[in-house]
Amino acid sequence: MKSLLIIFTIILVAFLYIGFYEKMEDASPEIVFFIKKAPTFQIKFENIFAYESDDKKLSELSDTERQSVIQYCKYRLGVTTTLKNQNELEGCKKR
Repeated sequence: MKSLLIIFTIILVAFLYIGFYEKMEDASPEIVFFIKKAPTFQIKFENIFAYESDDKKLSELSDTERQSVIQYCKYRLGVTTTLKNQNELEGCKKR
């Protein structure tokens, strides 16, 4: 019973602190795992910068894309932003 509790705790911590996003590498999809900067139950994230052809300006982002960038930036990079200008969007690119 004690070992079951330990296993459950490890799985919960992993679920809260491990995330992933998909990117294209040489025309084949690749999954990129990362350690989240803050815990969340969201595990799959959208990285609009994962494809070189998707380098969009802030004014071109839909509300859904904007929210995805805000979530990605917070949990992947540890940067809290409201995306009010292009510089904030640029700051969310993986360095």
